[in-house]
Amino acid sequence: MSKLDTQGRVKAQAPVWRTRLLALGATLAAALLAWVVANLAGVDLTASQPGQEPVPIGIVNVAASVVLFGGAGWLARAILDRFAKRRAVLVWRIGAGVVFALEVFPVVFAEATIGTKIFLAILHVLVAAILIPVLGKRLPDPEA
Repeated sequence: MSKLDTQGRVKAQAPVWRTRLLALGATLAAALLAWVVANLAGVDLTASQPGQEPVPIGIVNVAASVVLFGGAGWLARAILDRFAKRRAVLVWRIGAGVVFALEVFPVVFAEATIGTKIFLAILHVLVAAILIPVLGKRLPDPEA
């Protein structure tokens, strides 16, 4: 059975991989834009964990992190879709929430300026706000 639009034509649904790839691209663009804005605003983009050397937060670091961790989230969801079909959405959403909390938590204790901590917090929230809803969607019913 196919879904029909208002004029009786069959609606074409975008493949799941395309939607997820677009979400990853949008996340990357949003993160890079946030970095540019923070840089133009004069935020000191360096941070360190207690007892460690300060590390610059460069645009390449931001891009690599988004692609690496966003891709890992996508991979985790694909594995869950394959092996835990009925519980994939629930397990992925819980896992994504836990990972988000674990990623944001160190920002509080980082040795950095307030501006840098705010930037890092905004960056984490921005990435989560785009990826969690898209990767956490239920897959379309193949019978529909």
